[in-house]
Order: sequence, then structure tokens, then C-alpha cells
Amino acid sequence: MRIKDFITDETPTLKSVDTALDGLDMMDDFKLRHLPLLEGGKYLCLVSERDLLAMDDLDAPIGKPLLMAPSLRPEAYLHEAMALVARYDLTLLPVVGEEGKYVGAIRVERLLREVARWCGAEEEGGVVVLDIGPRDYALTEIARLVESNNAHVLSLLSSVDRETGRRRVILKIDLADASPVVRSFERFGYDVAACSLEAGTVDPGLRRRVDELLYYINL
Repeated sequence: MRIKDFITDETPTLKSVDTALDGLDMMDDFKLRHLPLLEGGKYLCLVSERDLLAMDDLDAPIGKPLLMAPSLRPEAYLHEAMALVARYDLTLLPVVGEEGKYVGAIRVERLLREVARWCGAEEEGGVVVLDIGPRDYALTEIARLVESNNAHVLSLLSSVDRETGRRRVILKIDLADASPVVRSFERFGYDVAACSLEAGTVDPGLRRRVDELLYYINL
């Protein structure tokens, strides 16, 4: 899960003497919206497609613009990379070593593939979504209730609503029909926001939202 495991050196880089048109052509060829600008092998900043299109003359050299310069060390973790990608809406994240030396970059597609693997996205199983109060989140209790139904937690994702303080937890379990686990959670007072049920059935909450959507479409 260290950043150094996902670095690629196949992504092009920009120099201050390159023109905006050069940069736009590279971005188009590699299906990117960002490229690192280097000088003497050191990372200066990250140039975006928007920055280049905003230049008055696309045939003029890029120069050394003072732009955003997000980067990570090779020893950083995957979570830190995802945080920067989300914060700045990046398609590429530079990796920088000692004294600002450019080591390589990580493409967002690679990060997403790795996150999907760790989330168990391709493994068979069901999903349970819990809405939990700020003081009621106990990982051991959640795991115990899942395992009491001869199931196991394959992955767990969570986030906190900043306004309410409540935590939304998404569980991937190794049961295609999550209804037994749902009943256990409900018996212990958990608010189950959504789940996958038996084949051929639909989560009532999801069914209600679909019906409402169809109603408005038919107006």
C-alpha cells in the first residue's frame, strides 16, 4: 500500500521551454489533464490543461509558472494519495524524493484499480450500509454480528457526515444474500440504510426511490 509500489515513469513531463501546444498534445496522447513541470530533474509544479488553455499564445513557452505543486513521497500510503487526488481533482500525482527530485508519477486509474482490489469489488458477496451515531461505532461489535451469521467482512468503508456527526459504514460481506446479517443488525438497534437481498428482490428503500423517479418522469 506504499506509493512507491504504484509509480510509473512512462508518463511524459514538461520543461519550461515547451510550448502550451506541446503540453496539450502530450495530455491528449496520454489521456491526462495534468503533467509535471521539471527543471534539472526536480519537480516544480503540476500544470493543468486549464492552465495551458488560459495562455494567450499557445505557441509560447510555458516558462516557470507559480502553480499548485501537490506531490507525495515514495513512502506515503495509498490513503494520502487518494486524499490529494480528491482534493485537487487530479488525473496524475507526482512522486518526489529527496531534495525535490522527481521520481515518477501515479495515474488515477492505477489508484482506482488498487482501491477496488482492496475493497473486494470483484469478490462475490453482499453489501450492507449502516447509519451509525457518533458514539455507537464499534468495529468489533459490527464484525461479531456479521460472523454470528457464518459470514465474514471482506471490506469496510466509512465516512462521517460533518453536519450530523453520524457515520455511514459500507460493509462488503461474503454472503450474496445479506438479509440474515441485516436482521441481526436491526435486532441490536442498528439503522440499516441499504442492503443487498435475495436474488430477485430489491431493497425497499431503493425500490421506493426508483418508484418516485418513475413517477416524476411520467408527469
